[in-house]
Amino acid sequence: MNENSTHSFFKNTKGFWEETPKEFHNRGFLFGDGLFETMVFENNMIRFSDYHQERLVMGCATLQLNTSQLSDIAEIERLLINNGFQGVSKRIRWNVYRSGQGKYTPVENGIQETLQISAFSMANPLKSKAAFSSTFRVPSTIWSHCKTINGLHYVMANLERIEKSLDEIILLNDKGYVSEAGSSNIFWEIEGVFYTPSLESSCIAGVSRRVILEKLKDLGKKVGEGIFLKTDLMQAERVFTSNVTGICMIENIEGNTFKTSGLPPELFMLFK
Repeated sequence: MNENSTHSFFKNTKGFWEETPKEFHNRGFLFGDGLFETMVFENNMIRFSDYHQERLVMGCATLQLNTSQLSDIAEIERLLINNGFQGVSKRIRWNVYRSGQGKYTPVENGIQETLQISAFSMANPLKSKAAFSSTFRVPSTIWSHCKTINGLHYVMANLERIEKSLDEIILLNDKGYVSEAGSSNIFWEIEGVFYTPSLESSCIAGVSRRVILEKLKDLGKKVGEGIFLKTDLMQAERVFTSNVTGICMIENIEGNTFKTSGLPPELFMLFK
């Protein structure tokens, strides 16, 4: 197999994984009616596997999807090993969408699943130039914390990032509070206290966000989850983002410069 190519698997109605899709015009494609997990496969295991499984199940409950036939992580790990991916690091996207057709109104609440396996790269450790989006906001919904297939506000925000020659873009929610970055959660530090927007800010319930918060508390660090204004973040000494690929320091946001070293090394080790 070419290690840089993307490989796909599709789970059929009998519960077997195949490399050929049975239906292209599914509800995920037509309506964005589903969820996904982005995961790292390394040392023949999926990193933070329990947290990914838990988040996906919770997301399915929010979207009223029946999870009785949902795969578990161990099954996906076996599939990867049996198809020649053992001993390599891969980025795995696990897509779960509502089965059946219908129009906006679903005719059933079962699930279908696909996997996309691609090359994995660690996070860029430093992003030099960031700014707040002046055009797009994260909408507040009961599924804002879920990783839904419909991510147009992230797509459009990252187009704005490219147009403005930024390395990172930061999003506010529709009430004007800090929510998240273009593809990651955001944290900042002020006088030894670490802050991050709460889920009430419409940010994604990131797996990396969860493990970082747990590690900070294990280290005895003070942590503040809450609703914050842009001015709160701009008072920070350090700002960093996190997603499945790791932690990235932000050097400058709209002319404000931040420290890019000094984070507890234990945070970076979470992603090694």
